[in-house]
Amino acid sequence: MAVTGNTMNCLLVLEHDAEAVLGSIRHLLDEKKYSVRQCGASIEQLLAAYRGEPRSVFVANVDCDSTVHFLNQMAQSEACSHLPIICCSATFKKAEFYREQLFQPFAYLPLPCPDVMLECTLESAYSYSAMQVRHSCAVEKYTLIAQNISESVVFLDTSWRIDFANEHLKQLLGCSASLQGEHIQTFLDTETVARLESVCSKLGKNSKQSFQGYVITSEDEMVPVWFAVSEVAGCENLLCVMTNLEENLQAEAALREAEAKYRALYQNAAEGMFRIEETGRIIEANAAFNKIFGFEISDWATVPTSYNLSERFVTSTDFIKLMEQVQSVGRQSKFNAQLMRSDGTPIWGEISAQWSVDPKNQIPYVEGILSDVTERRRVELDLQHRATRDCLTGVFSRLSFTEKLHSIFASACYENTRFAVLYLDLNDFKNVNDTYGHHSGDIVIKELVGRIATQIRERDVFGRIGGDEFCIVLEDIRSTKDVDAVVDKIRSVADAPVRINEEHSVSVGLSVGAAIFPEDGDSPEALLQRADKAMYQEKRS
Repeated sequence: MAVTGNTMNCLLVLEHDAEAVLGSIRHLLDEKKYSVRQCGASIEQLLAAYRGEPRSVFVANVDCDSTVHFLNQMAQSEACSHLPIICCSATFKKAEFYREQLFQPFAYLPLPCPDVMLECTLESAYSYSAMQVRHSCAVEKYTLIAQNISESVVFLDTSWRIDFANEHLKQLLGCSASLQGEHIQTFLDTETVARLESVCSKLGKNSKQSFQGYVITSEDEMVPVWFAVSEVAGCENLLCVMTNLEENLQAEAALREAEAKYRALYQNAAEGMFRIEETGRIIEANAAFNKIFGFEISDWATVPTSYNLSERFVTSTDFIKLMEQVQSVGRQSKFNAQLMRSDGTPIWGEISAQWSVDPKNQIPYVEGILSDVTERRRVELDLQHRATRDCLTGVFSRLSFTEKLHSIFASACYENTRFAVLYLDLNDFKNVNDTYGHHSGDIVIKELVGRIATQIRERDVFGRIGGDEFCIVLEDIRSTKDVDAVVDKIRSVADAPVRINEEHSVSVGLSVGAAIFPEDGDSPEALLQRADKAMYQEKRS
């Protein structure tokens, strides 16, 4: 991974996780592609390291209960919300991992982890972190503009004395001393006080009254002001927002400029940005969002027909899960789901969304960011496939097949069902390699595996155990006749000659041994040994 300038990509890791997490990737660290910061088990130490190394990814060992507890604490810290978390596990069990966990990992990796998978995941994490930082900076910048529009704010107690006044009010009045404790009548003319008393008598719960009046400055000048008055929720205190009408045009111009800048940022963002109702109806979306889905819409406000984001989810329950999380927690980060473009093309999207309320009419809505992660997903699936599949035949590798067998065995014990293990060996295969070369041997193996795969069910587990040895697990069998029928079909397709070039075809025999659970063994190892023994007995006969 490239390093820009003097800034290293940093791995943050808890001290007690260091050996488990870093042990398998020490050689990458030695190449100085990454720096490492080991942190104690406190949020404060982690944040200190994060602030010192902005290009950081947190790598955690979720086999450790104390680390999982620490991650749940992080989930409640807003300061940690942009820090990507990569979870590592040597004994990952999906159902157990997600039970009662609050945090949302960016990705999870096995221990030990292949170099290509690790570097690809880290690169994606660093890219995502940079995107979040850019977005947060942009939002902060234009929020600051909105907060500094020239309006005066004052809170009054029940006797109309000032509890709080912002700097804008002091600037409007031309005074430098604190206004706390002063009565509001001190800087209002008599007619304005009468209007204020009148509107306050009409105020109800959650209501607001507005009127025009005047404030008197320290130089006895009367400045026209637009008052917006409301009761503070839960008490009888008053909130008064005063807009200087003399500066109104200037303020409106500044607001229009700020809105134009925000609109430019919104429309030109590389990520899809959107706003939807609770039902999923799209209220507003930027150009990147339209491009992701293939929508040809220039202005969502003029769209005559409704577009619903839920209809873009290939699995409707994914949209329901997303909305439930947003409504219950207030936000959802890095939610991955398969989506569909307007032309029917499936893609993978990553959504971060939050719950918001329209300040004008209090209508709730959801706003979020959508990224097209189809290519990243393809790379992840390709890496996963390479890690679990035999590179020549595409069937399960020895390790993956063994894991599948143990899982099927556990289910069969619990559900009291039967399954069979077939052990296959190609006869005279060595002669093919010796006579025609290993390339021809590969052709024979690939062809025979393809033929055999057509004779078993999609849910049956097919794995390569050795060079020309294979195993198949047949689930939910009713009798030995079912197994015999499958074996006969496998032999029939395996006996046919295989063309290895334009001039030669070869035929290899197939020896098959079978073992049935529970009759032939009380463990996966015993069943494999029984099937292997039966196969060799057939080969010798």
